[in-house]
Amino acid sequence: MRRRLVALAGAAVLVVAACGGAASPTPAASPSPGQSAAPSAPASPTGQPKAGGTLVVALPGDITRTDPALIDDSNSSYVMTQVMEGLVALKPGTTSEVVPALAESWTISPDGKTYTFKLRQGVKFHDGTDFNAEAVKFNYDRWKNFPTELQDYSYYAGAVFGGYGDTSNIASVDVVDPYTVTITLKQPNSSFLLAQTLTVFAISSPTALRAGKADNSETDVSKIPYAQGGPPAMVGTGPFKFKEWVVGDHVTVERNPDYWNKDAVPYLDAIVFRPVAEEAQRLNGLASGELDFAQVVAPVDIATIRQNPDLQVIDRGESCNIAQISMNHKYSPINNKTIREAIAYAVNKQYLIDTFYAGLAVPADNWMPLNTLYAKPLNLPTYDPEKAKQLIAESGVTDLTIDFYYPSDVTRPYMPDPKGIFEAITSDLEAVGFTIVPHTETWRPDYLDHEYAGNFEMWLLGWTCDWAGPDNFLKTAFFGYVDGEPSTEFAYRNDELEKTMNDALAATDEATAKALWEKAQDLIRADMPTVPLVNSTPPAAARADVKGFIGSGNLTEYFNTVWLDR
Repeated sequence: MRRRLVALAGAAVLVVAACGGAASPTPAASPSPGQSAAPSAPASPTGQPKAGGTLVVALPGDITRTDPALIDDSNSSYVMTQVMEGLVALKPGTTSEVVPALAESWTISPDGKTYTFKLRQGVKFHDGTDFNAEAVKFNYDRWKNFPTELQDYSYYAGAVFGGYGDTSNIASVDVVDPYTVTITLKQPNSSFLLAQTLTVFAISSPTALRAGKADNSETDVSKIPYAQGGPPAMVGTGPFKFKEWVVGDHVTVERNPDYWNKDAVPYLDAIVFRPVAEEAQRLNGLASGELDFAQVVAPVDIATIRQNPDLQVIDRGESCNIAQISMNHKYSPINNKTIREAIAYAVNKQYLIDTFYAGLAVPADNWMPLNTLYAKPLNLPTYDPEKAKQLIAESGVTDLTIDFYYPSDVTRPYMPDPKGIFEAITSDLEAVGFTIVPHTETWRPDYLDHEYAGNFEMWLLGWTCDWAGPDNFLKTAFFGYVDGEPSTEFAYRNDELEKTMNDALAATDEATAKALWEKAQDLIRADMPTVPLVNSTPPAAARADVKGFIGSGNLTEYFNTVWLDR
């Protein structure tokens, strides 16, 4: 997992190349025949990989939809990573190292605006139709032109591409020949290639999209079969195929024997993903054998797991996440910067770490982990209740009532006990004079949709990185504008920050990019738009006979390498 440090250095090189720093187009390293992001299983000291069996995986919550373009949560992405593939992917175990996937190679124009992808030939979608340049164009055109009614469900398309339709940074997607496609941007974006590793930019079968009313002909997401479990749904090119989604109970994917990479066909017959929100239920399920793998376990249970010879703890390495108190600036008193500072001083982060993370976290001193590219310490407020009271007095605010929300049926890698963390923070805030009105909503379908729509004043949430870059935290996750305006989620306007982040993405050399990202961090610190809490190192756990798993700090983890030693 220490390779992540090397990957970050590699990401800096990618930034320069992607911005046209080279005098001529720079070809990607061409893979050997059959190479893909989904690797073949590593050699095992305990024996050769065995084919067969069903792996039962506990997720901390249910998926939200079965259309990769219409998700913004890691539960859904975790499942879809096994089924869907994009043009490029992240090397297993890394958070920023780009490798070929459905594109076997690519070149970038000197001005950093045009990406030419050479596609793999002979690849079939799970419905038997051909993968080709027309399929790539169909998907990218669909994302660019999402109707208004679907834009609230397609966060990444708007955030990564800067908007929809005419406001999108995608100027055109053109078919050069059946297996060559070019994507031309209006402005260079140094993270464009990294962003295409996201599951939301996986290529779906155009035939399936049309059959499932996901071709932008239907604007009510609840009436799009492709998003609601089908038929059809989740029709990609990956090593597993989607079988079924029983809402609230399980998602099943099955081995794709016709996977194009013959060296990476899965060993497992199937994977069953179950939403298991209760930590005790996950732990008991692992101990009894009802569950084989838990995507995340409570840090406080690690000692118990290690004492059981039938179980194993899986360390994902350095943190690539953040938990925060999120805030929407259209509400009072949240819209008062001094009040936000007071909240930051009121919260005892170390108590949260000791109580809920078993010490496997550090107090956040930025809106991204300090091991992220270009991150720097910001000297954020530390626990000081008297300072909080002083700031409240200075603010002149007399109504200190705040509606505060937490999710009721899920845990997250950065938030192992939402209710407990909520109650601890509430106690801290009430101790300095705030009146907290508690609210809770179910993760699916309410919590994420409602917070993103701007319905919450203050709420618990966080971010597990898609890649370890400043833009993924500061812009994509939190404070980037959509269609030229502040997001509905935070309603936080800072035009100078938006310009600085855009300039940083368009920078053509690393020194300029670094200076601009550091300026962006200073601008955010000056406003304290939300309150960062902790950066955690979330472990996974599995039965001892689960072999071949490769963990990653951003939860981009492939199960085609996994086998059962039974």
